[in-house]
Amino acid sequence: MNRPLLFALVLSLPLAARADDASLRAKAEVMITLSHVDRISNQVVDTILQQTTEITTQHFGGSLTPVQKAALDDFQKKLLAVMEPQIGWEVMKPAFADLYAKAFTEEQMDAIIAFYKSPAGMALMDKMPQINQQANQMVQAKIVALQPQVRQLFADFEKSQEPAAPPAPAVPATSPNPAPPTLGPLK
Repeated sequence: MNRPLLFALVLSLPLAARADDASLRAKAEVMITLSHVDRISNQVVDTILQQTTEITTQHFGGSLTPVQKAALDDFQKKLLAVMEPQIGWEVMKPAFADLYAKAFTEEQMDAIIAFYKSPAGMALMDKMPQINQQANQMVQAKIVALQPQVRQLFADFEKSQEPAAPPAPAVPATSPNPAPPTLGPLK
């Protein structure tokens, strides 16, 4: 084989791989858009904000005064400012695209994208948030029902981890009818 031709072929391999990577990544981005992965990231943030509201409301006896509500709103804005650069969708999107690009071949992505664009795929994506919400509620109800058993198991576990009582001091064994003491032999 001609050396210049071989050299040109070797140099072009990385370019072909980068073109394949770019195509794969572009398809991964289409796939995450069609599958609404952004909802997951947004749901995480929404859940954290909801939990802070619930915890704060419980802490203040079940309701918030207007001043407490304003303070909570301010706190949540600060919390968002901290979370957004770390777990906001714009930050997470490239990482998700990388995950999908590594997990699926280009052919698999083509098939998945075709499914998501089909009527069945669109129906799935439209109904999944409701199904997930209902599934979460169902699981939560089961967890609540299990709480007494879990508490008892935990209490039993805690008891089993307590240090054992020190052993009672050894008492010399005595017979039931001890013989009276003797003064020695009688002469």
